[in-house]
Amino acid sequence: MGFTSWSSKDGENMEEEAIKQLTTIDGVGKAKAKLLFDAGFQTIGSIKNADEVEINGIKGIGEKLGKKIKASADQMVVEEETKEEEKPVEMIEASPVVITLDAETKRLLNVRKKQKSKKPTFKQTDSHKKKKLADYWRKPDGIHNKTRYAKHGKCPLVEAGYGSPAAVRGLHPSGFEEILVNNVKDLGSVNIDKQAARIARTVGAKKRSDIENKAAELGLKILNPTRKVE
Repeated sequence: MGFTSWSSKDGENMEEEAIKQLTTIDGVGKAKAKLLFDAGFQTIGSIKNADEVEINGIKGIGEKLGKKIKASADQMVVEEETKEEEKPVEMIEASPVVITLDAETKRLLNVRKKQKSKKPTFKQTDSHKKKKLADYWRKPDGIHNKTRYAKHGKCPLVEAGYGSPAAVRGLHPSGFEEILVNNVKDLGSVNIDKQAARIARTVGAKKRSDIENKAAELGLKILNPTRKVE
């Protein structure tokens, strides 16, 4: 919202637009906006430039409301000026980073991919029946627990046979080892040849941008980069 002058507008149209803008001030409705307009205040900027005494002196406004109107107008103008000064953070275009994998590692990654496509979902016993039970794996216990005894039709047990090949266990599908980073400083401990960074979910937009820009300079792969909106 820009605070423009109404000198170029005529009659009723000018008044209507001015009142519409003035009603965005905290504590100002159409009636109070009309009083402000009649007193010569046509924009939020004009209220900011005025003395508090001038606003308080308008009939129907009063000292308490006048103070509130002045403070609100001052804040709105400052916020608008700040928005205009802010520039979007420049993102460095990162070239795709790939890792050179030997034939055996590629084979094992493909084996793991096929295994995972067939692997069942392991859940806590009766988690589908009771809301209080979390929907993740917990070792079954109890002498009457049918899952514990691997009864047919019950949730499958976590067993060694479901494990991925040891050589590629914990690796990202791209072949990189994942390293969690929270700030730019953490990138210094990442081995560019074998490791890739995953930005922690608690990192804010500005710090995330700094991390991604630094990673692009270093030629480091980010596993969860910011998606660009086109």
